Amino acid sequence: MRLLVTICTRNRPKLLETCLRSVAARAVPAGVECAIAVIENNDRITCAPLVERVARETGWNIFVVLEPELGLPFARNRCGITAAERGYDWLLYIDDDEEATPGWLETMIAAALRNEADVHYGRVISVYPPGTPDWMALPEPNKRATGTRLTKAEGHNTLVKTHIFASDGLNLRFDETLRFTGGSDTDFFTRVHQSGAAIRWLGEAVVKENVPANRMTLDWQLQRAFRVAISISVLHEKQRGKAKAVLRSLTKGAGRLAGGLVMMIPALPAMVLGTPGRTFAFKQAKQVASGLGSFAYVLGIRPQPYRKVDGA
Repeated sequence: MRLLVTICTRNRPKLLETCLRSVAARAVPAGVECAIAVIENNDRITCAPLVERVARETGWNIFVVLEPELGLPFARNRCGITAAERGYDWLLYIDDDEEATPGWLETMIAAALRNEADVHYGRVISVYPPGTPDWMALPEPNKRATGTRLTKAEGHNTLVKTHIFASDGLNLRFDETLRFTGGSDTDFFTRVHQSGAAIRWLGEAVVKENVPANRMTLDWQLQRAFRVAISISVLHEKQRGKAKAVLRSLTKGAGRLAGGLVMMIPALPAMVLGTPGRTFAFKQAKQVASGLGSFAYVLGIRPQPYRKVDGA
């Protein structure tokens, strides 16, 4: 079996090196050929010296591929195309702000060898920066049994058969019109499922995501809830048409906005109870932001948060 681990990056050398070394520290079973492709989403290659140094020190086959068209869908498509063109059986997405944990690669490879699905979606655990409020660092339990069939996935800890990208296979691509808005991975894997390919949960394959400090503010978190609601509505429009997406957004938006505002009445005084009360108020505030996002979709508002690189 041939497996290509792919890492999309742009102007984040410290995070990239940590990610590379975490992958290179993992053991590769006998009979499996494994390499790492760093897809630099930039106007020129800048990370080659770093990649060459890590490859030399670890003994891994690591190479850089340039994707000059900015936007994560372009970079992730380059991952799939590179893996297919170079004859790899599988590609494995890991983000440059993530770290592979012990057993991660072995678990992914074992899943590939069992060949029970076309996509295996692993677990991501957030690592929050020092000073993060307790009420904002919400628990992230493993809610599914391994092997659970899924109708979608995300692109940050995901094992994918290359035939999904191959011209003689499904020939699917991430939607490049979603280059800076987010949601292209959910859209892509939804279409993978609709094509008949199987997606399964693999909870034992764990990576840790290093969350930048600038994301752990109330303002950023509420903006995220706002834009995620817009992104979900955009995906519903792609799947079911504009009219149904608008109706859904108005209905969902009204419910979340009203529910959040009503629950803020007990939530505000509950904040004096400490972390539990503040966590409750935080969740209600996100409900309000999400409801406003649904209405913003109807008004044609489309934020583009990924024009700027976090953690550069």
